[in-house]
Amino acid sequence: MTKPYLALFRAGRNSLHPQAVERLDQQNFDYALSWFGDDPPQAPDAAFVHMQKGAKWPGLEHTLRTYWDAIQPYRYVWLPDDDLLCVPEQVSRMFAICDELQLDLAQPALTPDSYYTHVITLQHSEFQVRFTSFVEIMAPVLSIDMLARIHPTLAGNISGYGLDAVWPHYTKLGKVAIIDDTPVRHTRPVGGPNYAFSRKAGLAPAHEDWLTSAMYGVERPADFQINYAGLLQSGDPIVIGGTAGELDTMLRHLIVSCNGKAISALQLTRYLSNHFDFCAGGSSGSARYPRAILRIALNHTLGHVRIRFPAPPEPSQDEAAVRSSAIAVSETS
Repeated sequence: MTKPYLALFRAGRNSLHPQAVERLDQQNFDYALSWFGDDPPQAPDAAFVHMQKGAKWPGLEHTLRTYWDAIQPYRYVWLPDDDLLCVPEQVSRMFAICDELQLDLAQPALTPDSYYTHVITLQHSEFQVRFTSFVEIMAPVLSIDMLARIHPTLAGNISGYGLDAVWPHYTKLGKVAIIDDTPVRHTRPVGGPNYAFSRKAGLAPAHEDWLTSAMYGVERPADFQINYAGLLQSGDPIVIGGTAGELDTMLRHLIVSCNGKAISALQLTRYLSNHFDFCAGGSSGSARYPRAILRIALNHTLGHVRIRFPAPPEPSQDEAAVRSSAIAVSETS
């Protein structure tokens, strides 16, 4: 092995991965296949091919276990669905960003014309990278250490539902991110053939989500997803922070990023209100720590890459009034 990164596709006959591995000699990654098709694939350049029928996550769990000695030397491993459309140069850049920021868990954002479930995963035009509480299992990139840590969570999981709520707890704030500068297109509706495996097992994906969440103590609703901080297209860092001004800045950039996308008013309201509720809880006493601590934690985690989230200016009277309103709403809710 001469390359530092591996794209491991759980793939079959209709997989779109061939487009992602074109011009492979010019890229910084190898690729391998965990193959659920009936006939062996044509993959002469693959690092390995593992023939394994079944759903995505049971199949990947078996492939990771079988080929761990071959996988372990890589620094990052990408585990994308087979219906993602992307070009190899974007995959190379995605890996490079993960390594530069020393992320543990990340994903490329989804293009605006993608099938999607979570607003937070759509490409946000105002940002290069967002440091989040969530990465979807559709296309996770994991450091090799993180992959080893979360591997036991795959055992017995059919649909993968619930895993994306669990995995961020295996690392630190600032080590989980969605990369807006390297988007991929999700070309098929969510679910597909994998739902058939869940039906056969008699365990609906939603019920598996509940069970996984209960087992790992995940209390937040599935759609309570937060952008804690981000790097804007200008390169400026912003953090949700502990002041009304910082929250307002984050919300403005989120709103601009969502303009023109096929998002319902209800989805957008819920998405934005998650951030308001998160900040309000930090000052009302319902949260364990004040939200201003986020800046300190992020500076600690990302100090090695010289990303610093500056302290906010002193709040104006208007900002103080907004903050007081947020606390009052939280205390009466």
